Amino acid sequence: MKHGTSISSIALAVLLSATSAFAQRKPPLAENAALHYWSAFSEMEDSGITGQEAKELNAILDGTAPYDDSKYKDLLEKNALALEVMARATSLPNCDWGLDYGLGEDLPVEYARRALTLGRLNVLYAFHLFISDNKDGGVRALAAGLRFSRDVGNAGSLFATLIAKDLLVTHLKAAGSAVHLEQLSAAQRARLQSAVSQLGDGLDWGTAAKRDLEALRAHYAADAQTSAALTRIISSYVAALEDQSRLPVLGKTIDSAPQQLASVIPSAKRVLEEKQDLNNKLLQTRALLQ
Repeated sequence: MKHGTSISSIALAVLLSATSAFAQRKPPLAENAALHYWSAFSEMEDSGITGQEAKELNAILDGTAPYDDSKYKDLLEKNALALEVMARATSLPNCDWGLDYGLGEDLPVEYARRALTLGRLNVLYAFHLFISDNKDGGVRALAAGLRFSRDVGNAGSLFATLIAKDLLVTHLKAAGSAVHLEQLSAAQRARLQSAVSQLGDGLDWGTAAKRDLEALRAHYAADAQTSAALTRIISSYVAALEDQSRLPVLGKTIDSAPQQLASVIPSAKRVLEEKQDLNNKLLQTRALLQ
């Protein structure tokens, strides 16, 4: 009897220990940056723009046209709270968008679209702060925007990852402009350098691609041949994103698959071009901030 009681006590202690460890590993909801980003989205006040205005805005974000504060100051003031909520959230270590990957191709992506708008507003906000001679504020906005941009692609689809890449490159270009045009202090340069360094290798393209391709599986669950072909494509696709020399192997794998599957596989070449573009911009910005 005592032996049985001892075993039960040990089992209970192990269970409680495991439960405690799990609770420690799982961050509280308040520490999830994604929830705060959603709050920022809800505070956004966007304004409709014409096609010509959109072209002008894209040129500013691309760094090919100067920023005109008179055109965007009012819009930025309306979105000051949204931008501040976003910036404060970037200090949190965890970002979980709570995506249900079981939905497959119906996985929601609205958060990524809203993030694109907020991220672009943040770059304009940084320009506004620099023009207002608030260099600390401008650097803070860019550093926060870099972290936010990476979080947008956290454990998401290729669509979200491409949006995250666009935002990262836009913020990196703005950081480069700040270094060239603003007389940043050593501390300000160091903050930007740290923010860029924390990006690491940028984005997890392989995981995003794998998730998108796995989402196709439901269409071929009853077709063993096509399902097997999809498995081979996924393996080859992820390998090609890690090593570009494997693209020809991926091409052959896709060509040998049933046409209904081969026709819906996203271009790995384009994904690699986007990945390389980000890598190049990261290297360029890090060299500039040395």
